[in-house]
Amino acid sequence: MANPSVIETLIELTMQQSEEAAKRLGQATRQSEQAQEKLDLLRQYRQEYVEQLQAQLSQGLNVAGHANFLRFIQGLDRAILQQDAAVLQSQRVVERERESWREHERKRLSYGTLVQRAQQEALRRANRQDQKQTDERAARRRSQLG
Repeated sequence: MANPSVIETLIELTMQQSEEAAKRLGQATRQSEQAQEKLDLLRQYRQEYVEQLQAQLSQGLNVAGHANFLRFIQGLDRAILQQDAAVLQSQRVVERERESWREHERKRLSYGTLVQRAQQEALRRANRQDQKQTDERAARRRSQLG
């Protein structure tokens, strides 16, 4: 087993790394949620604009007005495609950060397990040593009495 102070240092280091990974995961999650909200807003805005176009068409919209509506909707469609790609990218970042956090947590927990095993082994050795000393004292008493 490695020096206890080395293990303690490793545990502290992995705890810090895990905390940093958790912060990055939280930030990535917030950014992904914001990207999704923006996409939802763009889609809602497009839907409202399509409804306005339909209302204007029923009231006799001229050709130039119709063309303007269509150009604007096409621009919204491009923005929606770009934002959809941004959402997918942000979701990939969230998954990458989640995996990084999990890996740091696994490492931290494994060091903790090593410490527990070392403590259990030290306790077993101490118990065996105590038992050995007790047996030796008992044997000396028997030899002194006998």
